[in-house]
Amino acid sequence: MALLNRVFTTRTLLQIIFVLTTTIMMKAISAHYDFSWATALAAG
Repeated sequence: MALLNRVFTTRTLLQIIFVLTTTIMMKAISAHYDFSWATALAAG
């Protein structure tokens, strides 16, 4: 466990959770509004 604690600090875990949460929320919003981020980015 000591090795895991050194590799995964609290800050790293919070960043991972934040990125995952953001990704899931964006996917949920895209599905809800039938909106694709890929087409929006491609359109510029």
